[in-house]
Amino acid sequence: MKKTIYGILFALLALTPACSDFTDIDPKGKNVLSRVDDLDMLLNYEYRQRGFAFRTVMLMANDIQPYTTNIPNILSAKEKTLTGVLATWDETADRALLTATDETYSECYSINARVANAVIGKIDAAEGDRYKAKRLKAEAYVLRAYMHYIVVNLYAKAYDPETAADTPGVPYVKEDNSIDIPCVKSSVAEVYENILADLETALSLNSLPEQPDNTMRVGKAFAYAVKAKALMSMHRFPEAQEAAEASLAVNDFIYDQRPLIDGAFVRPKVDCQEDLFTAYYERPNIHAYTDEIMADFEPGSISLNHFPKIDESGFPIGLIIYGVPGLTMWDNNEYYMTTGGLTTVDMHLTRAECLIRSNKGDDLQQAMKIINTIREKRIDPYTPQSAADPATAFKYLKQLSRTENWFSYRNFVNLKRWNTEDAYKETLHKNLQGHEFELRPDSPLWIFPFPQNATNYNPNLTQNY
Repeated sequence: MKKTIYGILFALLALTPACSDFTDIDPKGKNVLSRVDDLDMLLNYEYRQRGFAFRTVMLMANDIQPYTTNIPNILSAKEKTLTGVLATWDETADRALLTATDETYSECYSINARVANAVIGKIDAAEGDRYKAKRLKAEAYVLRAYMHYIVVNLYAKAYDPETAADTPGVPYVKEDNSIDIPCVKSSVAEVYENILADLETALSLNSLPEQPDNTMRVGKAFAYAVKAKALMSMHRFPEAQEAAEASLAVNDFIYDQRPLIDGAFVRPKVDCQEDLFTAYYERPNIHAYTDEIMADFEPGSISLNHFPKIDESGFPIGLIIYGVPGLTMWDNNEYYMTTGGLTTVDMHLTRAECLIRSNKGDDLQQAMKIINTIREKRIDPYTPQSAADPATAFKYLKQLSRTENWFSYRNFVNLKRWNTEDAYKETLHKNLQGHEFELRPDSPLWIFPFPQNATNYNPNLTQNY
């Protein structure tokens, strides 16, 4: 897929830690964003930068080993590094001091400012097709909502309905913010209110396509998906179910892994119908996965049993890179997962979780039907599961969610959200070279620090943990 973006974008991709009027992009007095077609090109952003690798996030959720890092050296190091702190879930370290920059923080705010807010601020005055202009405006509002959804979930405390109004969150940067005034953090409640407001604005324009040109452009199903995820975080489960069902009414496709057993293990990069929005990182084949995430896969998991793995019998790559032989390193550059986007499976699981929580009438059985529909395309041989009570159904849902969302930021967000409820919180455990570590549900490690290149510029960015 060709991604053509005028030089204006590449010249503007600097970190944006403060509020800025990024709609004023007028080199030499001439506005280069004066046409609808210019703004359309701006939205042709390729969401595959390193900011969507989410390595530290996946490390925290215990999905991957510290990337290309010698594990024995981490365990014996006298000086702490951020990777070592996260790998060992060390609460005693000053993580802010160890975080000079943060690619995810930079990327999300840069996209928000340089793409979403630029379009929102310029589209009404731009020359060109007005129906197309309305569609671009709707896309930009969804994009802005989603970038802030990611940021608030990583850098602030999880939403708690009882305390969210007083819980410090992140800046919600809009198109009319001034470059001369450092951003003030919104509360967690205010961030989510702004997310929902942006989504409602987008949906009220009634112009989002059901089938975007590609999965790096915003469509109606993705807009409803972001709404569903935000409402889930806010514990507004009946509304979240309604939004998830609206998304699934547009696209409910589930990618079938069964044909991959006897063929090439592939998943399309940008054109997989299961992806509602694609933001990915091309995964190097030397990522190593934890024993704990591997144990979450069912014995008949097609991914577990058929995804190509690195054979160390002829070359001890695990020992050379990680200092540990026998690690599970998957060897495939053709199976692309949206590390930073959302999928139809997210919506199926959201609907199932809401049905389990409701537990009215046949809701529990409907939830298990959804879980089994996904499992049938992921397990070989396949046997349906059944649950007589919500607790058992939720156990199955959490296991499936964990394995469906591996190698993405979504496991971290779900675990963090569940930790706000006594019924679903859990302490994570890991073993590194015989050393046992645990991550408590209320650990400050669930909140990532703002990077120094943001806090040094904006005194309002005090840490949230």
